Amino acid sequence: MEEPIIVLQPGERLLWSGRPRRVAPVGWEWCRLVAGSILLAVIISLAGVHVLLVLVWFVIVWVPVLARLWTTHRAVYAVTDQRVVVADRVSGRTRRWMDSTTPAVTSLRGDGVGTLTFHPLFETVDILGFGLPKQNQPRPIALFAVPEAEQLRELIARALAAD
Repeated sequence: MEEPIIVLQPGERLLWSGRPRRVAPVGWEWCRLVAGSILLAVIISLAGVHVLLVLVWFVIVWVPVLARLWTTHRAVYAVTDQRVVVADRVSGRTRRWMDSTTPAVTSLRGDGVGTLTFHPLFETVDILGFGLPKQNQPRPIALFAVPEAEQLRELIARALAAD
């Protein structure tokens, strides 16, 4: 376990902290990069080289993928018995946090590295017998490229069940 840069609140117990393992584009991001590059080549071959068009296409296709990779590379994760925190390891600024819930392992590779997703407890509105989430609910927090994701999920579930 690495030394977290997140300040624990009174009565809080650290369960796990760490950083993502090797960060690489995931399946849909590879598709986006390949399809975008092919379309860019077609646009350049048909319309000639228009610098503005090439720059706009680069921003649309490549920048979102590179931004996710950059922010994930700089992330540090901490899971306590009360909350989940994602912070920037360079600046120390807390990016997101939410109360702890039992996470779901949403992807798992053969080497045990996976993605843990913490879904917030939703407030619902009863409409004609259906429970629909209220507007402006917090988005789930995903911890990408977590080593030994399944064991970590079990550790968190046991700690939350004990409380």
